Amino acid sequence: MSHHTTDSETATLFPLGRSDEPAGGNILASAVQPDLFVVLEAIHDWPVKDDVSSMEYPIFSLSKNRDTRIRVYSRAGRSIRIIPSAVGAATVFDKDILIYAVSKIVRAVEAGKTPTRRVRFDIHPFLVGTRRSTGGAAYERALDTCRRLRGTTIETNVKTTEEERTDGFGLVEDYKVTQSTKNGKGALQVELLLSEWLYRAVQEYDILTINPEYFSLAQPMERRLYELGRKHCGDKAFWKINLPLLKEKTGSQQETKYFRRKLVKIIKDDALPDYRIAIDEAAKPPQVVYLTRDTRKLSMELAKNNLAGWYGRLVEQGTFPPSSAAKSPAPPPAPALRPRTGGAQPLSEL
Repeated sequence: MSHHTTDSETATLFPLGRSDEPAGGNILASAVQPDLFVVLEAIHDWPVKDDVSSMEYPIFSLSKNRDTRIRVYSRAGRSIRIIPSAVGAATVFDKDILIYAVSKIVRAVEAGKTPTRRVRFDIHPFLVGTRRSTGGAAYERALDTCRRLRGTTIETNVKTTEEERTDGFGLVEDYKVTQSTKNGKGALQVELLLSEWLYRAVQEYDILTINPEYFSLAQPMERRLYELGRKHCGDKAFWKINLPLLKEKTGSQQETKYFRRKLVKIIKDDALPDYRIAIDEAAKPPQVVYLTRDTRKLSMELAKNNLAGWYGRLVEQGTFPPSSAAKSPAPPPAPALRPRTGGAQPLSEL
C-alpha cells in the first residue's frame, strides 16, 4: 500500500536521510569537554527542526494523562512497539524538549561546529522558546519530561541495512539535572544524551523545519495532524489520505466514530498552521484533505488540474470554514531534501 510523500521525504527509520536547508545565523555554543555540547544562546527566534521518522510514526502518546499502555504500529510486515515505564509513555508535549535540542544542534552544525549527542541547556530558554509557562511548576514538569523520555523504549524490526532485526532503544539514553530549583523538585538546567538514531537524523539532515506556531497547539491530536501534514503535504497545494489510514498514522486509540468527531472539531477550530483540513465525503472511504494556506498556490493547482468543482464540493460540505484562508499567512518554504544514498528502506509503503 502506498501514499503520497513530499518529494524525497520517504523516511527511513534508523538510519535516516538528510535535507539541505540553511538556517543562517551564528550559535554561541562551545564544547566544554569533548563529549558535551552546551547551548549558551538565549535567543528565542530559532528555526524549529523536527526529525522525519518521529513525524511519520506515532511514537509519542496522545494522552494528557499517565499512559502505561504498550502500543504497536504495524504495517507491511514491519512494526514499532512503544513500551512505557511506570511513570508513563513520552507524550507529544514531551517531544518539545527533543525538538529544542535537535534544533540547537542543527544550528551549531550549520555554524561550522561539531556538537555531540550529549547536550546541556537551561530550562528557562526552552520554556520561552516552546511557548510554555515559566512558573515554578514548569521546572518540575521539565524533569518529569526527562523521566518519561528516558523510560520509554522503542522496539522496531524496521530494516536498517541489508538485514532486518529487532532493536530496542530509548528516546534519550540518560539525563542529568545539572542545576536544580531551590526545593530540589525541578530542573533549571539539564544534560541529555540523545539516542544514536536521533543524533544520526541530525548528522544526516533527515529533518524538516516546522512552523513555530506548532508550540501553540494545545491539543495532542492537533500537533500530530500538523506533523503528518508537514511531512506528507509539505509545500504542495494539497494532499489526500483516507480516514482509516490517517487514524492509524496518528496513533489514536479511539473508535473511528470518536476519532472522526474529534477531527471535525479540529477542522472547524482551524488552528493548524500552514494547512487547512477538509473531509471529502464523496470518496469511499472518506478522504481527509490537507490544503495549503497559500491561496495563490492552491488556486493555480486547482486550475491546472481542473479541480475547481471538487474544491467547491468540499466547501459546500461545510467541513472547514472557506474564509479561513484569507486570514491566514502563507506558509514558509519547505526545505529541499538531498536524494538518499545507500540501502535505506523507504517507508512509502508503510
